[in-house]
Amino acid sequence: MEIIQQCPNCNSQGEIMSTERLILETKLVRQLNVVIKRLNDEVDMLTKQKKFLQSKLKQEKGDKDEKSNVGSLREEVRG
Repeated sequence: MEIIQQCPNCNSQGEIMSTERLILETKLVRQLNVVIKRLNDEVDMLTKQKKFLQSKLKQEKGDKDEKSNVGSLREEVRG
């Protein structure tokens, strides 16, 4: 059985698309949506990891700056 439907990829009217082709395209779209969702989730996870690592880096840099300031104060006190 065939269904007459407007072709989404062209301007011709009444292009015949078989039911099997429509079913196949529907399945492919669903599979692509799953892949896109998985990739979006991975991007979200990587973004969170990036923020976490940046905050850790800032924290460690702040700790090093604090230690160097303490060392400077000790040298000033000695001098």
